[in-house]
Amino acid sequence: MVWVANATAEVDAISQWRTIVAVCVILSFLASVIVGMRLWIRARARGMAADDWMATLSLVFAIAYSVICIIQTKYGLGLPLALRPKANSVIFTRVNYSGRPIYQIGISFFKIALLISYLRLFEGTNQRMYRRVVWGAIILIFLSHLGCTFALVFACTPVQKSWNPGMDGKCLAPGPSFTGYAVVTIVSDIIVALIPIPVLLKLNVSRSKKIGLIVIFLLGLFTTVGSVMRYLSIDQIQNGDGNSTNLVLWGVIEFNVGNMVSSLPFLAPVFLRKAKEYRSKKSRGYGSSGRSHGHGKGSQGYKLSSVSKSNDAHLNSSRTKGTTTASAYATATGVESDKHSHSGSEEDILATRGSQDYIIQQPDNVIMKSVSYSVRVDHERGDRSYA
Repeated sequence: MVWVANATAEVDAISQWRTIVAVCVILSFLASVIVGMRLWIRARARGMAADDWMATLSLVFAIAYSVICIIQTKYGLGLPLALRPKANSVIFTRVNYSGRPIYQIGISFFKIALLISYLRLFEGTNQRMYRRVVWGAIILIFLSHLGCTFALVFACTPVQKSWNPGMDGKCLAPGPSFTGYAVVTIVSDIIVALIPIPVLLKLNVSRSKKIGLIVIFLLGLFTTVGSVMRYLSIDQIQNGDGNSTNLVLWGVIEFNVGNMVSSLPFLAPVFLRKAKEYRSKKSRGYGSSGRSHGHGKGSQGYKLSSVSKSNDAHLNSSRTKGTTTASAYATATGVESDKHSHSGSEEDILATRGSQDYIIQQPDNVIMKSVSYSVRVDHERGDRSYA
């Protein structure tokens, strides 16, 4: 049984539909997992924000585009133009036409999602000019992709000729129009990737963390590679055998990789925190196994809990011009909750005094510091010393 409708077994064997289906399914699955993890983390930590909704919308459009590409393979996508069954011409053109606006407007959504996260990254700081630049980029990218979408939808006069090639009329020249679409996509990719770099360089964090953040955001440039490769595939369609497989594959890659990369800044801090907690637990376990609870012959150990509190509210007013803190990044990515963190420094601490227990609960936004003292009683000398 052949997959390509109205095709012989020999033509079906030549078709690249298996490659197209595999790429669409695998990348859609990976993008769904990564974006889903981002949404789960955000929903638990702070609730869904505007950039999360944009990321969700982008994922929906990417899945829809992959489905349309798979459907096209049923009617000739993956074959040179000369080998496509003539009986599939009209339905293939219609399905292909439906996928064009979904791709063009959809790829703007993950870029806008990243730009919105940039705004939240420096919310409350004095980076007003930076925020204006980001808002300008959001408007420019959306309007430019929307313009390309309308150009694709109304590329032919009458419009019906776009999905009925046998109809009389005229259409935009494919070469110049696709070049214009590619320029818009490539330029917008570069803008989104480079905008946060100047401010990230001023982050008040260690050099290794700073480099890590910059690398994560620069991964967005990989979508530019997809845009360039997609543009180069147009030459094969116009001047070659008309096979549009590479054009579709690079479009699927660009779309799904863009969705994954836009969610990485939200996942990386979580993985780093989990790794740090694991190392901390391992270190505590090693230390407790090798710690001696006695202090020599004739001595007995007791534990005294002491709590000291330090309010670091002044940190909020210590931002200097052009700089921010690592906590701003954690807030932007939603790693930390608004009210409580689950780290050990914010747990309720039980202090024992005589036979009565006191529960000391910290207020919100207060850092608790726990200091343990050990009391040693020397039976031989009859005195007490505090260490």
